[in-house]
Amino acid sequence: MLDVQIGGAAQLRKVAAGIRATGDKGLGRQMSRALAASTKPIQRSIDAESEKVMPKRGGYRAVFAKSLRHKTSQRTSARNSSLTLITYADGTGERRDVQSLEGGALRHPVFGRSRTVRGRGRVPNPWTVTRIRSGFHKRGTDGAADEAERQLSTVLGDFASRLAKG
Repeated sequence: MLDVQIGGAAQLRKVAAGIRATGDKGLGRQMSRALAASTKPIQRSIDAESEKVMPKRGGYRAVFAKSLRHKTSQRTSARNSSLTLITYADGTGERRDVQSLEGGALRHPVFGRSRTVRGRGRVPNPWTVTRIRSGFHKRGTDGAADEAERQLSTVLGDFASRLAKG
């Protein structure tokens, strides 16, 4: 699981405090949805970068693309505010090791091999590591950070002006 922190905490804190002061729960939910939407450029960029580095041969690229997920988390307090984008991928039995993939190591069973051990019968496939280009997540976040920041500023500015009017 990897996460990205997006700047603008002071403005986010100020707008969130204004929403709490007005007591408008609907406005808070609207802002949460709009902030989550501002992370979409980063999500698309991460997805595109993962498509470039995951091996097409053997079908892992398609499997990984289907399992890749993003979740946003927002926290606001009197002193701190954060908007976090969390990236993860679900596997068959457990979450995929996105940290290792980011580091350039794709661990997988050896294709077409199984072992038969005397007295135990067939045992699971041995596993191996294939090297892939590292840093797909970082390249994805770096490539879209400016666009996400612009969208975040627009959202926060819009909500600040709504609070000023109301």
